[in-house]
Amino acid sequence: MPLLGAHLPTKGEIASALDAAQRIGCDVVQLFVKPPIQWAASPLSDATIATFVTARERTGVKLVVAHAGYLVNLASPRPDVLLQSRKSLLEEMQRCHLLGIPFLVVHAGAHLGIGERRGVQRMRESLHWLFDRLPSLPFPVTLLIENTAGQGTCLGYTLEQMAEIVEGLPKERVGVCLDTCHLFVAGYEIRTPESVHELAKLIDATIGWDRFKLLHANDSLHPLGSRIDRHWHIGKGQIGLDGFRALLSHPKFAQLPIVIETPGTEVQHLENLQRLRELLEAA
Repeated sequence: MPLLGAHLPTKGEIASALDAAQRIGCDVVQLFVKPPIQWAASPLSDATIATFVTARERTGVKLVVAHAGYLVNLASPRPDVLLQSRKSLLEEMQRCHLLGIPFLVVHAGAHLGIGERRGVQRMRESLHWLFDRLPSLPFPVTLLIENTAGQGTCLGYTLEQMAEIVEGLPKERVGVCLDTCHLFVAGYEIRTPESVHELAKLIDATIGWDRFKLLHANDSLHPLGSRIDRHWHIGKGQIGLDGFRALLSHPKFAQLPIVIETPGTEVQHLENLQRLRELLEAA
């Protein structure tokens, strides 16, 4: 069985997400290491770090993943926003280092009118900017670029474009996180074993399975190819149980850590995780 878990809120204290993860039986938890819709954040205190480390040991959560703030746009054409995005992400990577979090997920940026080619180039420049300023750390943090639904001017909605963003960058520093909802609404059919097999072949030919580190398992409220990003409950959306059954029956996908980002309460998260566990057990 792969590690299975959810994105959970911190509610003012980072360690609180670990306690929530324990309550609903998560092996892995995804969380924010700073407020997701503001640039500024207070530095992590020694007490906060110690509480987090203790909570991780107490709860037995096996893997912690961080998700970057929503304001970050590594492809922004505005110099002020671009610099702020880079600095903010650098700070988040440093926070992950202090907390012992190995992966930080960040959305592929949005080009905001300058065009996809220039947007991808700006993304790559931003990644080089980050790694030029991040020294070799005893505990390395891997940045995971997440695919998008292709809504508006968002980049990274095709696997080919994702491959272009990460091409040539060290695999221990940059990987990929794929989201099922984003794949589906961007036009990738994943509801049959045959389509999942073709997707697996395409992943191998583009980004490579060695870069693919994390799966976001979310159903979609909107149909195939709609480019509308709206996560929904597992088996209750347009992908449906057959889609997740096909996906989790494939040996490559079933080996990845899986995180749900579905809406709702802890009870609803528990129900979504149980559906995934049942599909994995039956695979």
